[in-house]
Amino acid sequence: MKGQEMPTAVIIDDDEMVNEVLKFILENDYNVYNYYTAEDALKSDVIASADIIITDVNLPGINGLEFIHKVHEIDENVPIIVITAYNDIEVAISALKAGAFDFILKPFKNDQITLAVQRAYERHKLVKENIKLVEELKLKNQELEKLYAQLQARSIQIENELDIASNLQQCLFPVVFPEIKGFSFYLKFKPVEKISGDFFDFIIHDEKHFSFIFADVSGHGVPAALYSAIVKTAITTFVDISKSPSDILKEMNQFLIQTQKMMSYNYATIFFAHFDLAKSCIEYVNAGLPSPIVMHPDGHIIRMETTGPFVGIFDTSLYTTKKIELLPGDKLLFFSDGAFECPDRVDRILGEKRFQELIDEHRDLEIPELIEFLFDKIQDFCGVDRFVDDVTMLGMKFSTH
Repeated sequence: MKGQEMPTAVIIDDDEMVNEVLKFILENDYNVYNYYTAEDALKSDVIASADIIITDVNLPGINGLEFIHKVHEIDENVPIIVITAYNDIEVAISALKAGAFDFILKPFKNDQITLAVQRAYERHKLVKENIKLVEELKLKNQELEKLYAQLQARSIQIENELDIASNLQQCLFPVVFPEIKGFSFYLKFKPVEKISGDFFDFIIHDEKHFSFIFADVSGHGVPAALYSAIVKTAITTFVDISKSPSDILKEMNQFLIQTQKMMSYNYATIFFAHFDLAKSCIEYVNAGLPSPIVMHPDGHIIRMETTGPFVGIFDTSLYTTKKIELLPGDKLLFFSDGAFECPDRVDRILGEKRFQELIDEHRDLEIPELIEFLFDKIQDFCGVDRFVDDVTMLGMKFSTH
């Protein structure tokens, strides 16, 4: 035990010679305390900190068996070795039943004492280490319970924030579709989270003119919803029927770049158009959104391709306005990239090409049936639990002025 703090051994025996012999055997490796009666030992403070106790059974006053019970009321884990005469074997067995760790018959050899004490001490060390580990685990559990309570509180707070953000996002969608003579609308919307970055809106100028925005903001959750609100605020601020869609998006782009100085990095893909029903035409700009589709009654399909980069990234971005004719019977389909980027079970994506082919193959369907068909195909391909991005599909049918 050199170089280490020596453990404590307590010896109780009314035979002075036995007491001294036991001390002689142990004193090189243990701090030894000798007592001649159980009463004296129990009065001392050393019992509570003992690592090993050796006691005779036949003691004056409180005997060895009673002593075992009293010691274990103080420390139930301390090992007690009982020494008894050869003809007291039944008493020794009773001592084991009472909780003694071991017993040694008199007369004993030094090695018997040394080995018995060593085993008892090793066992006591393990017990103390286990107790320490249990206490540490209790403390860790208390810390975990505290953290869990904090996480629950934070989870409730996040849910409340998501509800607020969700309500905010609902404001980005029209409560009902506007009543525009000659137009009918159909929407399919599936956010990947409680809130999303997809939105659309109509701005009515008069009975012959309205503007339309369909946007997909980068990211998901609260940041995307907040950025969507900023984008919508910008479009309603800068929209002007006398300005071309390209000029409006250029102004929006400059405004959104400035917001990057105040919030985390975001950008938006936007389709923006002026509908002129008096001239039966659409003037539009497409800033990175998947190409919306116009299906003429004769089966001819027009794809409104990209005419400029994403909005909110480069302050030198330029946008080009394009114009197409609007015919009675035309069907228009707008969709976010989540419609074709969801993976299947082996992480293959449907892809925009295949999605466009599905539209081409079923162009004769009316808008509600076409959108429901496409949505079913998406779910069949990726599974209902495999959506990784918001899916928004909006259809329009133009009948007549």
